[in-house]
Amino acid sequence: MKKTVLISILFLLIGLSVVAQTRQTGQRQVVTFQERRGVTLSTGFQVAVPTGEFAENYDRLPFGINAFISVPLLNAPIEIGGGFAWNHMARSKEDVFINNAEGTRDAGTLRINGNAYTYQLHGRLRPFNGRFRPYGEVFIGARNFSTTSTLQSSRGTQPSTERLDRNFTFIAGWGIGAKYELTPGVFVEARFERSAGSNVEYIDPESITIDDQASFGFRNLESRTDQWALSAGVAFAF
Repeated sequence: MKKTVLISILFLLIGLSVVAQTRQTGQRQVVTFQERRGVTLSTGFQVAVPTGEFAENYDRLPFGINAFISVPLLNAPIEIGGGFAWNHMARSKEDVFINNAEGTRDAGTLRINGNAYTYQLHGRLRPFNGRFRPYGEVFIGARNFSTTSTLQSSRGTQPSTERLDRNFTFIAGWGIGAKYELTPGVFVEARFERSAGSNVEYIDPESITIDDQASFGFRNLESRTDQWALSAGVAFAF
């Protein structure tokens, strides 16, 4: 059923694009700024809600930020573009002692961070170009689950960061959203998206251990990574 819906949306996007690009242009029309379809940049805050196996293994709500760019095909209601999202998944912080070159120990702080980074390409249908602009889209991309450690000495030296783990999964899904114009070219935007991700490993927040000797440990969980996400922010049209 999901595949049928996605395929139907794709054919609808292609059909509307062909119609828009092959329409007759016997009389040239002057397009005002309000009527012209331009590039849109969006950014906002996001919270993700794991579903299925992902929810059974990971019982938190990853939160973060996202950003998107959409470019219209000519002056048609079809847009293509891409986006990026960062979601925080786990964090642990402890005060530790660090051996130095003088043979003594300095106080410091050790942090373990787990994050998810999403990169996606989308095809978007936005039929209206007025003050209120709803849209629907389909997208594909990849999500990177990454775990890092950061050690900061009380001496104020540059903190050392080490990547401990990195795992990728491909994603695909659909989204809907709407923009409302506050002033010319500036909008508030709300967005909902649902994505499916294949099996991948990601950090278990409850498993992180850190002792005062700057030793640490953690374990990974593994499952599908299906989720839906809500975001709110601002958009700028050019």
